[in-house]
Amino acid sequence: MIGPVMGKRPIKKYIPILLFIMAFSGFLSTQILWDTYHLNAEQVDQDKQKYSVYESVFQGLKLTTTKSRSIELKNLKEPIVLLNFWASWCVPCLKELPSLVKFQGKFEGRVKVIGINGDEENPIEMVNKIEKKYKLNFESATDINSEISSKFLIGTYPISIIFHKGKVIYFSKTIHDFMDDKFISLIESELKAN
Repeated sequence: MIGPVMGKRPIKKYIPILLFIMAFSGFLSTQILWDTYHLNAEQVDQDKQKYSVYESVFQGLKLTTTKSRSIELKNLKEPIVLLNFWASWCVPCLKELPSLVKFQGKFEGRVKVIGINGDEENPIEMVNKIEKKYKLNFESATDINSEISSKFLIGTYPISIIFHKGKVIYFSKTIHDFMDDKFISLIESELKAN
């Protein structure tokens, strides 16, 4: 008789502790979910603000390419414009160029790719060298004194901003595979919505 009574007693003793642990775990889980939601909401707000700046700059930006061609972004006939910020010394930038060349070839006449080159020393010479080496099928503008990247609040490379009729539809701040199936699907669906 002593055995069973003694065995039940310790369990009752721990019930309040177990209830406290369960309640505290529930509170922590709720707090973590709330914080995650709140951080995601803040990131969405920051992205909206950033995209609003990009869209505003897009509307007023005029570029002169290394081929002396003047381009006013808002007047381009292509509904999708991809601005790719790159530099010849940026290894990730150079690694993504082959897929960007294929991408431009796939969407020629429907998507306009424009490079924004950030080389400070001999920029035209550097752009010409990279154009030949990678057989670039799009033009680049030089960003002397970081005037263009400053307008877009850009401080690192590579960066790509994709616009559809002047509205940001995609932003990449790391090396990007422009022939990725999901990315291609996004571009195709935007072109269909044109």
